[in-house]
Amino acid sequence: MINYDIAKKTLEAGKTDYIDFFKDNGNILEYGYCLLLRGDLKKAKEVLQTIESTRADWAVKLIQFMKGYVEVLPTYFQIRNFLEIDINLLLLAKQTDAISYILGGADILYSVNCESYKYIARVMMNNGYFDIAKTYLDKARERTFNDPELHFMYCQHHIRNQEFDKALKSIEECLNILPEYYPAVKIKEALLKE
Repeated sequence: MINYDIAKKTLEAGKTDYIDFFKDNGNILEYGYCLLLRGDLKKAKEVLQTIESTRADWAVKLIQFMKGYVEVLPTYFQIRNFLEIDINLLLLAKQTDAISYILGGADILYSVNCESYKYIARVMMNNGYFDIAKTYLDKARERTFNDPELHFMYCQHHIRNQEFDKALKSIEECLNILPEYYPAVKIKEALLKE
């Protein structure tokens, strides 16, 4: 038997199998996201505009990026709260063209939230797109060097490439900025044992 929790978990996996369930049960946000993940951007926008929700408003603004034409910018907090989640959903749904358009608008996102490059890098790294992640790590570092999390991510990138000397240097830069950053302390300990 289908219930909301099952349908939602399926949607969170980037699958739209329960689109009719959401529509029939008045779960308008989830229905709109199913349409978005299927690439039916016109219908998704129509549906999402019918509800008052920060998440729906964000999705409508994201659709602009997915179409490659931005008129209304998202807010700082919308980018912080939803950009990584929705890029991840689009990756899971294999909406590569939409993602390309969003990445094409990364400078616009950065103009609103200076951590946008880092968010993009993290979601790409977590999904195995390491070259794309490195591009956005580099963009972030050019503009915001004193971000401990950025150096932590560089460390992860270097470890993945078995560049342990560079990884240690990155984690030391991280700890110079934020000496008590616990994940960095633990990685440094592990790197020194190598």
